[in-house]
Amino acid sequence: MSKKVKAVIFDLDGTLADSFHIGLAVANELAPKYKYKPIEDSPVIRDLSFREFLLSHLNLGKIRLIFWAREIRRIVSQKTGDIKIFPGIKDMLEELSKECKIGILTSNSTKNALAVLKNNGIDQYFSFLYTNCSAFGKWGHLKKLLRTEKYKRDEVIYVGDEIRDIDSCKIVHVPIIAVTWGGNSAKALMQTGADYYAYIPSDINAIIRMINQKAQ
Repeated sequence: MSKKVKAVIFDLDGTLADSFHIGLAVANELAPKYKYKPIEDSPVIRDLSFREFLLSHLNLGKIRLIFWAREIRRIVSQKTGDIKIFPGIKDMLEELSKECKIGILTSNSTKNALAVLKNNGIDQYFSFLYTNCSAFGKWGHLKKLLRTEKYKRDEVIYVGDEIRDIDSCKIVHVPIIAVTWGGNSAKALMQTGADYYAYIPSDINAIIRMINQKAQ
C-alpha cells in the first residue's frame, strides 16, 4: 500500500465474533435432516476452504444447500446472545477508531450482525455495515462498498479469517490482513497468501501503524 489507511473493513464471524462452534453445533443439529455425517472440529476442517468443506462434508445439491444455509442462519439468529467477541477485540477497535474509519462486510444478516455488535458493546465503533454477502461472491460486494463509500483500493484494508476472504480481496486488488484465530488455520491462510497476518488482535493495530508510517 502506498497511501494511508482511511478505512479498515472487517469480516464478522470468525474475525471479530467467536461464532464457529455455535455454527458447527447448528450444522450438526441439521445433519439428520440433510443426511450428512456430524462434523467434528479438527485441523483437517480448518485447512479446508469453505467450498472444499461443502463438497467433502455436506455434498448437497445447489437447491438443498440454499435451504440449508437459510436454516443455519435462522437458527443461529436465535443464539446471537451466546456469541461473544474474541479477547482483545474491543481494545483493538477502541485504538483503531482513533486512526481511521471502521466498517463491516459480512455474509451474515443485518439483524444477526447488529445483535452481535450491540450485545458485545462494540457497535459504536463502526461507520458502515454491509451484510448478506453471498458465500462465494464477497468480492462483488467489496467493489460495491468501495464505490458507495468513495474509497480507492489502496485506501482500505480488509480483515478476514478465511481463504475465501483472501481470494475475494485478490480479485478486487484490496490488501488483506488474515487473522489466525478464526475459521481457517494459519497454515491454510499462508498457503493462500494474504498481505499481512495477525496472530492476536493488537497485531492489527501494529500493521495499520506500520502502513501509515511508511505512507508519510
